[in-house]
Amino acid sequence: MKPGDKAKILKRTFLNQGIFVHTNSTVVIKEIESGNILTTYLDKEGYPHEISFQATELEILPE
Repeated sequence: MKPGDKAKILKRTFLNQGIFVHTNSTVVIKEIESGNILTTYLDKEGYPHEISFQATELEILPE
C-alpha cells in the first residue's frame, strides 16, 4: 500500500460528515501514517472528501 494506489472499502456503509460512504466504493490512498490511511473519496456528485481508514478496512485494487 502506497500513496496513489486505489483501494476498495470493506467497511460497512457509514455516514461521514453528512455523506454516505458505501461499502465496495473506490478510494485513492493519500497518506499512510501509524496505522491510519488517509484517503480521497469521491461522493456521487464527484466532490472529494478525505476519510481515514484502518488497513483492515481497505483492499488494494490491482492496476
